[in-house]
Amino acid sequence: MSKRKKGYIYIFTILLISLLAIFFYFIYSYMTSSTYINKNRLESIQANYALESTINIKLSQDDFQDELENFIFNKTTNKLSLEKIPEDTEVLSLNFKLEDYRDENKKLVDMVSLNSQIKYKNTLVGGKVKGHYMNRIYKEEDGVLNSSKVSPDYLSVLKEKFNDDKWLDKGKKKIYLDGDFVYDFKNGNYIIYEELEVFDEKSQSYVKKLNPLYKLKDNETIIQKSGSLKILSINPIQILIINDKVMFNDNALSGIIILKENAQIANTCTLNGYLIDLYDRNSGIGVKYSSQVFRIYGYLLPEYIKFQPISLNYYDIEDNT
Repeated sequence: MSKRKKGYIYIFTILLISLLAIFFYFIYSYMTSSTYINKNRLESIQANYALESTINIKLSQDDFQDELENFIFNKTTNKLSLEKIPEDTEVLSLNFKLEDYRDENKKLVDMVSLNSQIKYKNTLVGGKVKGHYMNRIYKEEDGVLNSSKVSPDYLSVLKEKFNDDKWLDKGKKKIYLDGDFVYDFKNGNYIIYEELEVFDEKSQSYVKKLNPLYKLKDNETIIQKSGSLKILSINPIQILIINDKVMFNDNALSGIIILKENAQIANTCTLNGYLIDLYDRNSGIGVKYSSQVFRIYGYLLPEYIKFQPISLNYYDIEDNT
């Protein structure tokens, strides 16, 4: 074989080896890059799971309800704590954010989010779960909460909570009525009178007399334990709890009326506010829904704050270290 042919073969061999080297380099780079991408993708997925775990852990903690109520009513913004942190996870932040907005009809929509930012191994990720915080049972557009609006199991829970008057302990003055009373407006004041029978010497017979007992102030709660209550006038925004007989006089009332199991209603009235009628005792109260009563009394009502999640979103965060 001539030297020229040998040279061609030598050059061809070098070119082939070079091409094969380049080919295998690209294969190696591709496999290495794919492995790195898949590793990062897997870690990113695991980071999302870790983030979701931190949120779920917080939602299930016993202190979640109290902390949410403190945030809504007192606007506390402290960093929240976790009883258990997922493995390989550092919690960077965990807090509430109020996200109320007005819809196309200018109606206020209650919304809050639980926000979390974490570092899982080498991956930073953030996310939030958004939901309503005002219990839907207090949003009935007809202004009436009765047995048909909730499930039987939840109805039992609500009855138990409303039957225990301890939920009123966070409020202002409570007025308990045992006997026969009259609620009226006299000389610029709302007054509760005790209805008494006294002996009248002139007529030599027993007559009814009204003895003033309480001069009412704003936000006081009237709890009728037994007997009768005649409401002869309009009233300021109050909570009125009826356990026995109540007699209206075609009045326009405002506030929240709660009818207990043995409540009896005589005559009719119009309520601007909310009627809680878990025992379906209503026979004469016409209701016009008003959200104003909840701005005043929401912090008192059982189950008023109840987180109802609607979405969970993730987002990337920058590493500034």
